[in-house]
Amino acid sequence: MKARTLLYCIGVVVLGVAFAGCSFSASASVGTDGKTTIAGKDKIVVTAAQPAAPEKPKPPKKVRKARVVGKKIEITEKVMFDTGKATIKVDSHQLLKDVAEVMAEHKKIAKIGIEGHTDSVGKNKSNKKLSENRAKAVMDFLVSVGVDESRLQSEGFGEEKPIADNDTDEGKEKNRRVEFNILEQGK
Repeated sequence: MKARTLLYCIGVVVLGVAFAGCSFSASASVGTDGKTTIAGKDKIVVTAAQPAAPEKPKPPKKVRKARVVGKKIEITEKVMFDTGKATIKVDSHQLLKDVAEVMAEHKKIAKIGIEGHTDSVGKNKSNKKLSENRAKAVMDFLVSVGVDESRLQSEGFGEEKPIADNDTDEGKEKNRRVEFNILEQGK
């Protein structure tokens, strides 16, 4: 058999395809290095690397929505509630779980003050009560995911502490918020 035909037949064997008119007997083995070796009776050896197994995609790195900055736990999103109620929307559950993770990692934080704030729409008395209920709902949620209740305190301020102008929609949006202030640090 001519060398050219022999090499072609070896190529066909390597590819695992039968080819009419090629008579070649060979044995194949897979070595510990992941390569396949094919040897025929004429002692010609062809080595081919095995195709690499596809790598599993790495899960995306989790971006935490809460972190300690100075004397606060800052959050990157707002805690969302049903309109006019103290019911936390499901969309905010992961945000609050991130706050709980931050507290678990920072054992020196002895006490967090959870503050509820509203805009100036509505009566001051009802806004104060709504903000108190919302701050308490956040505290209850954090306790439900493992934060020790003794490390938490909630308080509602209603419209008493605005951080923006309540005469604009944008200002009102900024004033409706929950804050996490570090009240006590342990040793």
